Amino acid sequence: MLQSAPDALEFPASTANAAPADYWDMTRALSLVGDTLVKLDAQGHLQPALAVAWQSDASARHWQFTLRRGAKFHDGSAASPAAIAQILGALHPGWNVRASADPVSIDIDSETAMPSLLAELALPRNLLLKRSMKDNRIPIGTGPFLVAEWQPGKLLRLAASEESWAGRPFVDAVEIEFGKSLRDQAIALELNKADIIETAPEAANGSHGHNASSSSSLPVELLALVFSANSKAQDPRLREALALAIDRKPIQSVLLKGAGEPAASILPNWMTGYSAVFSSEANPQRARAVLADSRQPALKVSYGLSYDPRDPQAQLIAERIALNVREVGITVQVSLSGAEDIRLMRVVLPSPDPATSLAEAARQLGLPQTALPTPRGNSLDDLYQAERSLIDGYSVIPLFHLPVASEASARVHGWTPDRLGAWSEGGFSLADLWLADPEAGSR
Repeated sequence: MLQSAPDALEFPASTANAAPADYWDMTRALSLVGDTLVKLDAQGHLQPALAVAWQSDASARHWQFTLRRGAKFHDGSAASPAAIAQILGALHPGWNVRASADPVSIDIDSETAMPSLLAELALPRNLLLKRSMKDNRIPIGTGPFLVAEWQPGKLLRLAASEESWAGRPFVDAVEIEFGKSLRDQAIALELNKADIIETAPEAANGSHGHNASSSSSLPVELLALVFSANSKAQDPRLREALALAIDRKPIQSVLLKGAGEPAASILPNWMTGYSAVFSSEANPQRARAVLADSRQPALKVSYGLSYDPRDPQAQLIAERIALNVREVGITVQVSLSGAEDIRLMRVVLPSPDPATSLAEAARQLGLPQTALPTPRGNSLDDLYQAERSLIDGYSVIPLFHLPVASEASARVHGWTPDRLGAWSEGGFSLADLWLADPEAGSR
């Protein structure tokens, strides 16, 4: 069961209007259907997927990938170099992707160096999927499950692929119900109408059913304030004062019930080790002094703060922030209508590679990426300087790094959740678990 209610089995075209649940849920569902060329585990180590070997020239402009022999799409067609090149080329028109002279390889060329290519290819949005000739809504991949039924916004039924290159899954089917609130999911688990559900991070230590097991990922979501391009709050000093006024610790302890980590950095500490350099401590006195130097008359202006109404905690957090900043002289109106000066957003950090996640977070937040380092080839200092450049203008104010939590019923066995919150990576995959009742599917 999942919260989002997607109309299409594809990643959101616009991250600006998408909730993180949309991204997470598409990642979870489509990763069961398709594969990427390579994967990254929670430690950032590369793992083979549809590609079993790879190499590049010294300039990192030319790459060659050796594909897995015998892999097939769910329609029975071969996952040939020509087929993979066509899919990947459509995803990245700026690359020159083609079947190589080697009959089991593809080549990827670019006019610029691509030292980041492997981390880029491991991102979920680079899943290698094609569309059914009979129904363009249905993705066809090489993963452990194939799409058996799709009801937009309501239900996705997956059937085990008998010819999966990784071996047939233990369960015969996976049924994913969409559009279910966390409360509805908890009730379904209690009534034995669901086997796996999402939970709020702050509820991960409890269990709703008898002998149910809960799990929490590493902090892989960022909760942040983002200023819109046409925001009335244009003065960086005003934005700095607003950032200094926010008291994150009570929000974490009360509204988030201790879950997650207060943050002033885009990337969590487990990725970089330096997040403490960005102070998340509230400083109202300093905020008032900075506001006094602002060129913008904050007392005469009210700034609109919007939030995602699908996020059950967002309104309470937004209202607490409005209360904090009012105490230093900034008026913020929490509303879903009217001018949007500031937006409370959650974004997914989809890669254990810090530079890749920084670039993806910047893309989702609508921040400039000109100063970003290339992944897997830059020093920690380069990464820090790039992150500092994104934060110093206060276009974004990081608030918290949060985990993703799940819960499984007692009849689910082989439950070893991935530390990145995925359903098909690391030590946990829905393809590898089994149920105490062999005649039932998994939700």
